[in-house]
Parts: sequence; structure tokens; C-alpha cells
Amino acid sequence: MSMNFIYDRMMKTIVLTFMIVMPLLVSGQMRVPHIPKADLALTNKQAIEVFGALRGVSHLCKEVVFPIYSFRSRIAYGVSIGKDRLIAKASEVAIQAHLMTLNKKNETVRLTVIGAYPDHDLVLLSAPGLGAPAAQWGDSSTLEEGSFLTAIRPDGEAQAMGVLSVHERSLRQTDQGYLGVAIDPREMGEGVVIASVFKDSAAHKAGMMPGDTLLKIKGKIVKGYYEVSTMLRRLKVGEKPELSIVREGQPRLVFPTLQARQVQQYESRRMKSMDGEQNRVRSNFSNVLQSDMELGVEDTGLPVADLEGRIVGMVIARAGRISTLILPGEEMKDLLSREPQEIDMKPSRPIRGAGRSSESMSADDREKLLRKLQDLLEGG
Repeated sequence: MSMNFIYDRMMKTIVLTFMIVMPLLVSGQMRVPHIPKADLALTNKQAIEVFGALRGVSHLCKEVVFPIYSFRSRIAYGVSIGKDRLIAKASEVAIQAHLMTLNKKNETVRLTVIGAYPDHDLVLLSAPGLGAPAAQWGDSSTLEEGSFLTAIRPDGEAQAMGVLSVHERSLRQTDQGYLGVAIDPREMGEGVVIASVFKDSAAHKAGMMPGDTLLKIKGKIVKGYYEVSTMLRRLKVGEKPELSIVREGQPRLVFPTLQARQVQQYESRRMKSMDGEQNRVRSNFSNVLQSDMELGVEDTGLPVADLEGRIVGMVIARAGRISTLILPGEEMKDLLSREPQEIDMKPSRPIRGAGRSSESMSADDREKLLRKLQDLLEGG
């Protein structure tokens, strides 16, 4: 998504609005509210700041991101970590044959798998002659939900833009604390009503009952089902959060010991079709950010930046139509300070017409590797 494209869309919208509104103004059928000059100037200033920040972000990111091809098809992106090495999504890259990229001189660079970080579905690739600097990972912990984010391509343009919808959390359901209640989804201002309490759950053992109003979690007032579910997902198994509840008008404090959630493997066909194509490995990450950016399965590996120009993470999976998962920058920094694990790429066989050095895994070996990566992410 180029800046020129965005500008053109804005201009077309302005022109179309003018064409629709002007006849109505002339005929006296419509009144446009007066916009104070100060407000208009502020809006213009904010727009200029956004586009100016995007230009700075693009310059920073485009130096460290590279397309990854298998033969002539782009399958992902990789981010430079210096020393002629790239980091990319393992389940999309490691199982493919004849891996290559293009350096900034548009020269072909052969890629070789040299290790992996299977707990994060990442693979380390050797790229002799790449000559790129290492990405400087920023701290995503300072971001707030609603913060503007953009994923940048090697040409410096935005592949997608969106906001941070869910801050850092674990997608390993066995890591997430489970309270064991059903919440009435109807909005009631502050607090939510507990519709039911599951037998032998943490809530049941702590004495919570249907009809209780859950007012606070760890001292923070909750407003609505979505906020409660988001806050509970961030809690770990074994935690004893302070919950403020109200029962028959009387305030109480309870301290449930959160249990492990039973992992549900079922996913309906209808949900899959609604969400579109997704990456095969898209769950059980120990720590991810979630954004509403719309990206394809082949866009994993793109660096994600905020408006301050910091690379705050890397796209790790498309989990839904408007659900993109991002490995946080501080997680990447910590991960890359450790040695990768060796990855078994055997047995392999040559591919006809692909050149002497090209190799491919058999279909069975690919499935085995994918299952191994998934098992490692699930803690198996």
C-alpha cells in the first residue's frame, strides 16, 4: 500500500464528496456545520505528522527486510539480524526448496537453513553477500491498545496499516489462567454479571456464584465482556488475582487460584471460511501482540513499526481476516541473544532442472517437520 495510493484515495474521496455535497448546498437541502479554523488546522497538522512519520519508518525498515522465494514464488519475508543472516517463519520457509532472496543491488542470494527457534516458529537463514545491517528491535511494552502500527515491505512502502488490538499475551492456552465462569454479554456500565459458574473451577472453589457482579480485577474496574476476557487471558495458571465482586448489594473480595484451561482443538468450517486463508502454525505462541492489519499468509516476516519509527516486532502469523500476530521486539532481542537449535532437513533429494545445489524434502518429511514445530509450540 503505497503513500501515493493513499494520497490518491484521499483526493478521490474529497472530490467525490465535493460533487455530492455542492448540488445540495446550492439547492439549500443540506447544511454543513462550520468547522473552526483551529480544528481544521489541527486535523491537517495531524495528517502531515502521520505521513511524515510513515516516511521515516519506511526508510528504517526497508534496509532490513527481504523477500524470500522458493523458486519463483515469494513465500515469506525475512528480517536481517546482521552477519549475512535472516530470521523468518520456520513453518513457511524451512520446508521449502531452492530458497533465495534479492539483496539491495537486486542480486540473487542463495539461502541456507542453519538453525531454528522452534518455540517461536522461527528459522535462521544464512545469506552470503546480503550485506545488510541488523534490525534494531524496539520495546513494544510502551505501546497502548489502539496504537498505530504498519508493516513495511522491502521497497519502503506499507504492506498494511492498522492498530494494536490486543497487547502482549500468551496464545498457549495451557499457560493461560482459567477462571471458569460464563459472563452475561449485555453492557451494564461498570462491572459484568456472572451468568454461570462451572463446577470445580477456580471461581467455584473461591465461592463465586451466578448473579455475582464482577466489578474489578486486580483493582481495575472492568467494563464489558471484551475487557474482562482480555484481562483474564493475560493471567497465568496458578495466579491468585484479587477479584472484587458484589453479591446482593454487598461488596466482597475473592482470590481464586487460576487453573489450566482445557485446550479445544475443534474449529468450525464456517469460522475458517469467514477468516480466509491462515498460516498453518498460528497458535500456542508464548507471547504475541495482535493487530487488525490485513495481511496474507505469505507476508510473515515483515517488520512492524510504530509512528515513532521503532521496529516493535515482526509478523509471525495471519490468524484471521483482520487478526495479525506479531512477535514483540523485546522478545526478538532476547531470543536472538541465544544460540538456535539445529534443524533436521534430511532426507532430501535433488529436483530436476533446479540446479545442482537445489534440494527438496519429501511430502512426508515436510509434514513431519511441520508436526514437530507444532508439537514444540504446544509444549509437547
